[in-house]
Amino acid sequence: MLRAGYERVRGRGVGQTWRRDVGMLTGMSEVTARSEPEAANMPPEVEDEQPVEEDERPVEPDRRAAWRESMRVGLWTWLAGLVMYALVTSVAWLPGAGQAPNLPQAYQAWNRWDTVWYVIIADSGYRYDSRSAAFFPLYPLLVRFANRVLPGGTFEAALLLSILFCLVALVLVHRLTTELIGPELGRRTTFYLFAFPTGFYLAAAYNESLFIALAAGSLYCMRRRHWWLAAVLAGFASATRMAGALLALAFLYEYLRQRGFALRRIRWDVLWVALTPGGLLLYALYCARTFGDPLYFEKMQANWFHTGFQAPWTTLGQVFELATRTHPVLGADSMRNIINLTTAVGVLILLVVALDRHWGLGREQAYLVVFSAGIVLMPLLNPIRTYYPLSSMWRFALECLPVFMVLAKMGRNARFDRVYTMVALAVQGVMIVTFLQNQFVA
Repeated sequence: MLRAGYERVRGRGVGQTWRRDVGMLTGMSEVTARSEPEAANMPPEVEDEQPVEEDERPVEPDRRAAWRESMRVGLWTWLAGLVMYALVTSVAWLPGAGQAPNLPQAYQAWNRWDTVWYVIIADSGYRYDSRSAAFFPLYPLLVRFANRVLPGGTFEAALLLSILFCLVALVLVHRLTTELIGPELGRRTTFYLFAFPTGFYLAAAYNESLFIALAAGSLYCMRRRHWWLAAVLAGFASATRMAGALLALAFLYEYLRQRGFALRRIRWDVLWVALTPGGLLLYALYCARTFGDPLYFEKMQANWFHTGFQAPWTTLGQVFELATRTHPVLGADSMRNIINLTTAVGVLILLVVALDRHWGLGREQAYLVVFSAGIVLMPLLNPIRTYYPLSSMWRFALECLPVFMVLAKMGRNARFDRVYTMVALAVQGVMIVTFLQNQFVA
C-alpha cells in the first residue's frame, strides 16, 4: 500500500509534491476544510494556501518512503565508493616500488595536505600556528569532540567523521535532486557526484562532505519553505567554509521567487536570512578577540599565495597562458592548469545551461545556480599567485550541485553515461593514488 502511494506521488510534478509538504507544515488541512466562498475571499498573499484536491493532501507515509529511498540510494553509492577506496589504497604503494605497508600505514597515507592542518587545529587550537586561521572552525571542532569518544587518534576521528558526513551528503543530494527533477535523475546525480575525479575528497579527512551536506540540506529546506532551518544549516555551512555565506543569496532569491518577486508578499520570515552568515560572523568575532583582527582568517590566506583580487577573466587568461607556455605539456604544473581551466570553463557553461528548461533544469532552480556561481567566482576573483592559480578548482566543483544535475540529464543518453562513468572513475582512481603518494591533487 505504501509502495502504491509512493508511486502515485512520484508521478506528480515537483510543484505538487512541494505544495503537499508545505501544507503539512502550515496546516493546509485546515484550509481544505474551508468553503469555496471563504477560499475566494482569501487575500492574495496567502495564495499558496489555496484549497487542494482530496488526493493532494499531505500523505506522511509517502514522505517517509521518499526518505527511505534516498537512504537506500545514498547508502549503496557510499558503500560502493568505500570499497573502491579500500581497494585503491591497498595497491597505491606500488608506483613507489617501496616496501608494502601494513594496514595502519595504508590508511595513514590519507593524512595529507589540508588534513594535517585540521588535525593541528583539533589538537591544539588556532594559537599553536596562526597560519591555521585560514581554515574555518566547524569541522576541526567536531573532530575535537569526536576524538574524545572514539578510539584511535585525532586523524582517525577526522577520517571517520568525513566518511559519515559523506553518507549524509549523498542522501541529502539525492533527496534534493529527486525533489527538483525526479527520482531517475536523483540517482544518477548522486552517483555522478561521487564518481567525479575529485569525489574521493568527500571521504578524505577534509571538510568537503560536511560542507556539501549542510549546503544540500539548506537548499532543500529553502525549496520546502522551512526558512528557519535553511538559515540555521547555512549558518553552520558558513562556519565550515567561507563559501557557505553565499547561501544567503540563494535564500533571498528562492524566497522572492516563491512569492513571484512581489515585495508586498514578503513576510517576517525573510528575516531568517540574517542567520545564514552566522558562522562566518562568529568566527570573525573569535579572530578579533584572539588575533586582534576580525579578517585575520582572510589575511592568513596569503600564506597560500592568495594576495589580492582581480577580474575573473584576467585569471582565466593567465591560466590559459600558463597552460600553453609551460613545458612539458604533460608536466605537473601544466596538467594542473589544463585540468582546472577546463573545469572552471566547463562549470560556468553548465551553470548557464542549467537555466534552460529543455537542456537544463529551468529557471525554477535558479537559486542553485546563484549559489554555485558564487563558489566558482571566488577562486577566479582571488586566485593563487603561483604556477597554478586555480589549483583546487576541480575540488570546488563538487559543491556546484546543479552541474551534476545537468550532467545527469545528459546521462539519459546511454553513450554519454558510459563515457562519463568510465572516464570519471578511471581518473579518480589515478588521483587517489597521486594523493596517497603525497602529490598535490586539489
